[in-house]
Amino acid sequence: MFVQYDGLTTECFIDSMDTNLLYFVPKDSVDQKTVNLKEVYYAYNDFDRVFYYSWSFNENLNRIQNTTGKVYTISGDTIDYIDIKFNKDMINPEAFIKINVNKSTYVNMLSIERIETDFSILKHSVKRGFHYSYYPFLILTSLDLFLKWDSKRRYVPQIWDNYNDLFPGIATIGLQKTGVTYQSFTSVIPSSVIISMLYDYKKRKNIFHFTPTFKQKTFDREMKIFSFKQVLKEFYQKILYKIKK
Repeated sequence: MFVQYDGLTTECFIDSMDTNLLYFVPKDSVDQKTVNLKEVYYAYNDFDRVFYYSWSFNENLNRIQNTTGKVYTISGDTIDYIDIKFNKDMINPEAFIKINVNKSTYVNMLSIERIETDFSILKHSVKRGFHYSYYPFLILTSLDLFLKWDSKRRYVPQIWDNYNDLFPGIATIGLQKTGVTYQSFTSVIPSSVIISMLYDYKKRKNIFHFTPTFKQKTFDREMKIFSFKQVLKEFYQKILYKIKK
């Protein structure tokens, strides 16, 4: 069976996979169907052996590790923990849960319904908020440099004249005046970080869903993580695959 990002679970016989598609035969059917791997959170069989982990699934595990919180299992148990780590083995996926200084336990990863961490997880919101505000300034400055490029001038002074707009006045390195963009730059970043943190807090991004309690029950939120870097990486891999094919 495979689980989608919203928690919808499809019971099926998984035939095969390639870089883009998962081929399967739905339960009580003989017709083969496909689903794009972009829509699949993870896939596993009746013996709790995993066929496929999405990038978002792995990234969620990385974010949960080294936090404190609660683990909720599909059998109804609740485990408070002070630390947690994951073994993403395809045959025996497990979570190592440290309950206190003297007690720890292993739990099958696929028997976990959800994990609720502390709000230290918002450090990822801070990072995202910074990137969302920082990179547009950098891209626009680079675009401005490209549009105003003067082939008659030397490279270094020309580049410096554009990018020094992003810096404050520092006399020791020759910056006598604060860059015209610096004030906007330093006010937008904190605002972006705060908005990002408030958004993730409201969306309860400290709760990570794993296995739905019921097959037709969906998660409270989508578990897909957007990453521009990952989008570019997947695009490059697809192009490379088509060239090799």
